[in-house]
Amino acid sequence: MGLAMVEILEKLGVNIDISSPPIMPPNLINWIGRVYDVSPREASLGLIEGMDIWTSGKGFAPLDLASIESWMFDVPRGNHLVIAERRLSFENKNLPTRDARTLILWELDDVASFVGHAIIDGRLTLVNEKTEKIDKESTDEIFTGSGPFTLKSGNDFKNIEDAGLEVSSSKPILLEAQLHNVRGKLSGPEIIDVENWVLNCNGLFVIKEVSVLEKSLFLNKEQAIVIDCPNFAELLSERRPHSEGMGDLLHWYRFEEESQIVETYNVLVPAYKGIDALGRTWIFDSVSNNIHTHQNTKAS
Repeated sequence: MGLAMVEILEKLGVNIDISSPPIMPPNLINWIGRVYDVSPREASLGLIEGMDIWTSGKGFAPLDLASIESWMFDVPRGNHLVIAERRLSFENKNLPTRDARTLILWELDDVASFVGHAIIDGRLTLVNEKTEKIDKESTDEIFTGSGPFTLKSGNDFKNIEDAGLEVSSSKPILLEAQLHNVRGKLSGPEIIDVENWVLNCNGLFVIKEVSVLEKSLFLNKEQAIVIDCPNFAELLSERRPHSEGMGDLLHWYRFEEESQIVETYNVLVPAYKGIDALGRTWIFDSVSNNIHTHQNTKAS
């Protein structure tokens, strides 16, 4: 895990100094590097500028408090992250403390969460990823087989920040949902042919641009609320400018339900799941960039 974690951090754009290890006696816990130039995004997920990264190494014997205490006796001042590749014989909350030394212990679930965040927001690729932008000509070519097809994240977290929610305390997941390609006519002062992508995931949302990943992400899946027989007429009707010789005026253009042609695809939507300060569950869908609370999702 030591070298693998160095590679992951480097792919995230985090600089790692591996040339100046602290002077330490032999121990179960080994130094793998020191991070610098940590971005605000990585800092929100637990990394600290100048933090030393350590690993317990793999093995059958659990990592116990005695090993941590022995290591902390010699560890230099500063911030330290220990990645436990072994199971722990104690609870994380019982970590020992020492003046001028801050210790953070990551178990494998914490590492998985860190990597999952990086995969979803596009900073890290663990597979040979290929994204395809969907257009009229390539739709049939891309959506081959029964699916589900994994959508690419929009990587816009403004709504989460505006809502005062913490991405760092959430878990990355995939939502099982549907994506509809809806073609039809808008009827107003003139008739207009239109085509839209509509995401059916805890509500209906028009998506301006859709891209899919060639391979799915290795994250837990949950079933989103999918609306049966959605009403596209209400969603896709809109006000548009129309010139009548005296400047452009806004007119209602109604989507003609009888003209619609709908193709539906099973998709996986990258998302984040967390709990707010009031104990309510929230889910951020990173494709439509919407936050949903109290959603009835079910693990699969």
